[in-house]
Amino acid sequence: MQKNIFTLLFLTVTCVATAQKTSYTFQPKWTVGDKKTISIVQHEKETKGDAVVEDTTTYLNAAISVLKEDNEAYYLKVVYENIAMKSAINFYERLGDELKEYANLELKYKVNKQTGKPDLQNWKEAQQFINKSFEQIDSLISNKVPDAASFLSYGFAPIKEIFESKENIEAYMTDEIGYLFFPYNKKFTTGDTLTLTERCANPFSPTDTIDQTTLVYLSKIDDAKKMYSIQSNDILDISGFKEMIKAMMGKMADAFGGSDSSKTKAANDIDSFDISYSNSTSINFDNSTSWPIEIIKTNRVFATDPKEGRNEKNITTTIIIK
Repeated sequence: MQKNIFTLLFLTVTCVATAQKTSYTFQPKWTVGDKKTISIVQHEKETKGDAVVEDTTTYLNAAISVLKEDNEAYYLKVVYENIAMKSAINFYERLGDELKEYANLELKYKVNKQTGKPDLQNWKEAQQFINKSFEQIDSLISNKVPDAASFLSYGFAPIKEIFESKENIEAYMTDEIGYLFFPYNKKFTTGDTLTLTERCANPFSPTDTIDQTTLVYLSKIDDAKKMYSIQSNDILDISGFKEMIKAMMGKMADAFGGSDSSKTKAANDIDSFDISYSNSTSINFDNSTSWPIEIIKTNRVFATDPKEGRNEKNITTTIIIK
């Protein structure tokens, strides 16, 4: 009898312990004077059918420093390579030597201590810096490589759009350095998945917006070392966009007319059309310093088209922070 009571007690305690979950919340706990370097390696591979049409690796460096703090926030300086310079250097390789003062863009953020939410403070100065660099690059390229000037102007258009407003700059930099702030202001529970929803740009039609659902969870936990891995997977609802494309293809087929067999083939081609997009991020986070130390981002775009066949682009970005 006594043995049965001890057995029952043991099973009860075990079940309660199993049912218990641990919750984690992270906040920035930085020190004024902290300096971090960021090394970014991006590998991009694109295939059409079985043929590889692009296989490139690019490198980027950035730096972060904690300038000051007050009761409410930390103040960061982020030094990031000027994307206008990186675009233009393909036309004139000595550009970096002749316009060194425009090589790096400085962005200053105010980061809330409770929420970790960043607020870009010097967006107007950043806008002026980029516009001035456009002028200098355009002048230099027009002088050194006049035949490339028109191509460069066309290539600068989307970059200029990024720096038209504070909101555009913040949105762009969220894609570039958002991992620095992503772990904050969330409640992670072991075994549970957070679901975040928002509107985002359609990767197949940037002027359009679609629904995005992001699933976030702790994939690895090491309480002893205060190391945590945060996994996020984006799910984009592109069903409406796919149906729109199919409808356009259908209207074009109807406009051309043709025999019943050609109409049947057109209908089959439309049914075979498909596109998909996936995006995931893994963040290794050191809670003893409250800095992420490694980030791996993977992006896959896949499309099947009756004329182009199977197209796929995979981008893997590895980011190391020291």
